Amino acid sequence: MRCRSKLALLLLVAAGALAQEVDHRIGTYRVIDSFEYGYRSVFVSGNREAYRSALNYNNGFRLLDGTLRIHSGDGHGRFVDELVLTTFGAGGDPYQASSLRLEKNRFYRLDMGFRVVNYYDHLLALSGGEHRFNTERIFQNYDLTLFPTRRFQLLVGYDRNNQNGPALTSEEFDVRREAAYPREQFFVFADNVRRLNNQWRAGANATLAGIKFSFLQGLDYYKEDPQNSLGPVLRDGTIGLAPQALRRSDPVHGRTPFTRFNVHTDANRRLAVNGRFVYAGGDRRFALDENISALSPVGGVVTRQAYILGLGRRNQGTGDLTLSIQPGERWTLSNTTSINQTRITGDSAFVELRTPLSAADPGRDEYYFDYLGIRLISNATDVNFRPGKRIGFYGGYHYSIQRIRSRDILQDVSGAPTDVPIFSVENRLHSGLAGVRLRPLPPLTMLFDIEYGHADHPFTPIGEKRYHAETAKAQWKWKAWLVTGSFKAYRNRNNAPPVLDAIDGGGSFSHHYQSRQYSAGLAWTPAKRYGLDAGYGKLHLNTASGIVNFPLAAAVTARRSLYESELHHAHGTFRVDVHNHVALFLGYSIVKDTAGGRGLPLAPGFALTYPNFGFDGTDLINAYPLSYQAPQARLTVKLHKKLSWNANWQYYGYHERFSGLENYHAHMSSTSLRWGF
Repeated sequence: MRCRSKLALLLLVAAGALAQEVDHRIGTYRVIDSFEYGYRSVFVSGNREAYRSALNYNNGFRLLDGTLRIHSGDGHGRFVDELVLTTFGAGGDPYQASSLRLEKNRFYRLDMGFRVVNYYDHLLALSGGEHRFNTERIFQNYDLTLFPTRRFQLLVGYDRNNQNGPALTSEEFDVRREAAYPREQFFVFADNVRRLNNQWRAGANATLAGIKFSFLQGLDYYKEDPQNSLGPVLRDGTIGLAPQALRRSDPVHGRTPFTRFNVHTDANRRLAVNGRFVYAGGDRRFALDENISALSPVGGVVTRQAYILGLGRRNQGTGDLTLSIQPGERWTLSNTTSINQTRITGDSAFVELRTPLSAADPGRDEYYFDYLGIRLISNATDVNFRPGKRIGFYGGYHYSIQRIRSRDILQDVSGAPTDVPIFSVENRLHSGLAGVRLRPLPPLTMLFDIEYGHADHPFTPIGEKRYHAETAKAQWKWKAWLVTGSFKAYRNRNNAPPVLDAIDGGGSFSHHYQSRQYSAGLAWTPAKRYGLDAGYGKLHLNTASGIVNFPLAAAVTARRSLYESELHHAHGTFRVDVHNHVALFLGYSIVKDTAGGRGLPLAPGFALTYPNFGFDGTDLINAYPLSYQAPQARLTVKLHKKLSWNANWQYYGYHERFSGLENYHAHMSSTSLRWGF
């Protein structure tokens, strides 16, 4: 599979092979450079909001990509022995990245990175609410290593993550208690996102007696200060009433110091030891102050005040130790033991004050968080045995025990003290793995394995309870041909956890998941001038659980929900050098979900917007058929040894049949010059 991936990548970039990077010398330095600059144009039809949420490319001049490498010929430059600069998408693309490496042999290595992500999201909200993001996120990272080739190294680093921009979020105005507001009533809050994360770190690497040690100490600061200066917006002006007053503020500030220590020996030894320990202990202060008032035609002015505030303290430690033993050339044994402990404590409270519905209604709810502790201990033993060159066996036994303890306190409105014990649940997971590797013929490699696992008390409905997986892979490589195929099946059955089982006996909360994956691939590279790569994959999913995605009548809310998906993916690429000065690259990719053929008619009385949601009298059926295709073409013409012209075309076609509102079609083309100077 690794060989096939390399061939596919080779085909994708080979269309620009005629515009090779220019290699020349300046003094004692060897310089390799190549930059592609051009204009991109985009034509979109259909739902432009869905297109922007998925791709968000637009018109304009761009530095599509660039590379500059400078190496000292003898490895003894005056200030720099190596300089590597890479960049792509500069000039306005939604995804831009640049990196720079400077290195002086035996003295220092400096790595710098800069990325910009323009995140836009305005997809259909199935719940009926409204959500939108239009933010810019800037990532910066700087890492300095002193004495990179010595036995002792010093490390210093700094990261900065900054996100800003407008956003919208929505909230129901207590529709469960105040009948004056229909269920589809949402208030939309305008936000100005302001998030900042800074991280400083320093450490050292050392090698003593063949054992490598690594130590890193860091400090992470996070703060979020959103501005809610914009006024509230009503989702649907024809339903309900706009709030008369609104106040909302929700800042979050926190810091997390962390420590990491690693030790490992040479993997080629008869006995290899690898250990790691990570500890992070921090705190986060948060507050939410929200006040809403609106005029109700039934009860006059209704109000709601919500306060969420507190200090969360989190201590997390992780340690693992791996021992690998090679008693001979045919045997390899390894054992890994891991311990993870997370403890969250703090004085955190949720208080809500609202207009009472009756004389018996106190108009106040209080909820306090006290403690959450998660401990996971796991052990894995794996054995590999190779009796001959054409056959090998492997197997393993994995065991883990997870304990989750928590305590939440619902304050009695009368003020009477409430003594709530800590809720605790413990889950043990046992799993076994066995497999065989075969090489019946020199060009053919085959692999078969099976895994079975069983857990006692999964904490969530979708956790692994009784599961098994089977895998089969084959690869045939001969001369210019590479053919691959694989199959994997997975199935998991889980009963309801104790908490949910007490609600309805576990019927609608039980979970059943099964999947089957098929794939086949073909790569053919008979010569440098042309090559072919193609593949097909199929994923079939079938999930049954108590998750319901749509508001339903009370008569069917306790029914089991089925989700069906049958995802097909096919791709193909072809590259050919038509002439010494002309290269052509063609590609096509399609993803299609046929939803397992589901399309049940709705039961009488249902009037949902989504035609592929059905009720067969026993189960609720969810199916979301869609298709997404993306053909592309690239033509490269070599104009000069240092200059080439490129023309690109890409089509994106998205079509879904569960709402019919998110379809879009986009043609993206560009013309560019690649220049090496």
